[in-house]
Amino acid sequence: MKNRLFVNNNIILLFLFIIGSFLFIELNFRYWYRFLEQYMMFQTTGGYLQDRLAEPGGWNEYVTEFLSLAFIHPYGASVVIALLLGLISGCFFLYLKACGARASMLAAILPSFLIWIYPQESIALLVTLAFVQVLALLYASIQKDWVRYLSGFLFLGISYFLAAPANLLLALLIAVYECLAKEGKARFGAAMIAIAWGGLLPLIAMRTVYILPMREAFFSKHLCHPEYPVPDSLGYIALSYPLVALFLYYIRNRVFIRKESWKRIVSCAFLLAAMIAGILYQKDPMEQAYRYDYYARRGEWQEIVSHARAHPVRDMDALVYLNLALSKTGRFTSDLMRFPQIGEGGFIPRDPKSRMGLIEASEVAWQVGQVNAAQRFAFVGVLSSERCVQPRLMKRLVETYLVTGEYRAAEKYIKILESNPHYRDWATAQRPLLAPVACASKDWVAAKRAMLPITDNPLDLTLIFPNALAFLIDDHADNRPAFEYGMGYLLVYKDLMTFMHYMELMKERGEAFPVLYQEAICLFFSAVQKDPEAFKSYPISPEVQNRFLRFMKVARSMPPAVLRQQFGDTYYYYAQFTPTPKRQ
Repeated sequence: MKNRLFVNNNIILLFLFIIGSFLFIELNFRYWYRFLEQYMMFQTTGGYLQDRLAEPGGWNEYVTEFLSLAFIHPYGASVVIALLLGLISGCFFLYLKACGARASMLAAILPSFLIWIYPQESIALLVTLAFVQVLALLYASIQKDWVRYLSGFLFLGISYFLAAPANLLLALLIAVYECLAKEGKARFGAAMIAIAWGGLLPLIAMRTVYILPMREAFFSKHLCHPEYPVPDSLGYIALSYPLVALFLYYIRNRVFIRKESWKRIVSCAFLLAAMIAGILYQKDPMEQAYRYDYYARRGEWQEIVSHARAHPVRDMDALVYLNLALSKTGRFTSDLMRFPQIGEGGFIPRDPKSRMGLIEASEVAWQVGQVNAAQRFAFVGVLSSERCVQPRLMKRLVETYLVTGEYRAAEKYIKILESNPHYRDWATAQRPLLAPVACASKDWVAAKRAMLPITDNPLDLTLIFPNALAFLIDDHADNRPAFEYGMGYLLVYKDLMTFMHYMELMKERGEAFPVLYQEAICLFFSAVQKDPEAFKSYPISPEVQNRFLRFMKVARSMPPAVLRQQFGDTYYYYAQFTPTPKRQ
């Protein structure tokens, strides 16, 4: 009966931890993993599998990318990561029992909390840990010494070639097991041989099987970014398992709580408190930007606007996506001043080099009609990503090549995308457009081609933003996104003289003036150039004019909070009470 209670208690603890891990990822990091999904490109071709098997840790990466296919779906990342952590903790618990440590599931779970503290860019580490724990448990379950030693020799070799650096951790776990669970002098020899064999494997492999730099031979190029130093967190996580095993074995004969009922209460309470603390305090600072990126890639622009209305915009990346969403939903001129504008960086990243920045720059360039710039940013984003895979930007390359008529280049990326389960249907749907006649008849292609620049534009959209837009506006006065972005830039920097030059052109064309432009015109003729006759020539609605006059009358006497509540969404409130951003 007592043993049954112990088993049930451990099952409850493991179940609670799996549920807690699901909530931890879902509440704090779900959009991060959805963003990272586009940097994992599982392919169904035989050549892709062969390439993975031809490098240490390649099979582990193959499995990682396959599991990462679930990340783009709701709850996908949370389910996959929670189940992997549950598998790691469950196998480690059984390993601890095999080592002779009297431990509850809570102790086996503790190392997994380091994954909460140090979230990884890829789940490659989790897959590696799961692989190691399964092999360590299999090793510990073999009773005959010679069979176990032979199996350990084979397990270490397999773990290196399939999931390097799994061999290093597995060697430590084998050594710990031999020292703790077995008797006799041979156990120390077996432990030392396991550690030596596990450490020598990369050196032997790099001189006989692979041609690799030292770092890739030991840690593979998939466990962490190959251009950055190996993070210390990998060492903390890996060493925690053998250290926990040694510590639990050392205190195996000590009894801290005698009553089983109290053990259950204390262990459950501790686990719940640790999980709640992790969920509440381990937040992703880029959550909003990753959320908006997810909405953007799905074309859910209204979701971005709705979220920004309910939550303050916290960083430049989120603001770029918000301004894009305002333009996409036709609310750029009506809602621009409802949100904090910080200058050029809120319209497009300046000289982008980060993954997020290149995606945003490509999106803005595509939106305003600078197709070649959108293509360039997408191409740089693909080249700068690990192993040159970025399916989302590959889609943009297909679109831009179709617009510019470079069909052979478009076909290359269509073929790559067709090998990925997520993007296969989209890529196959684009294949008929490789025929010039069919492509030209497509509405979105025709719309983009109609806005292609006529004159040479030597200016970088991310470095000389307003001037680069001026070329587009001069070529196509009806390019609404480019015009809106240009006018938005001028208004944010309070450059009313240049702004009025474009208003003159709008008036000559007989176009309707949005409320935002009318408010700026009222302010211009009131504060900059007092010319009543010129002011009358602009179609300013009585409502806009009367509201502006009320603002001018009460601006100095009304309490700031009340004034902001009544006029905070107007341009003249922004111009008078918001500091002008510094130009880059």
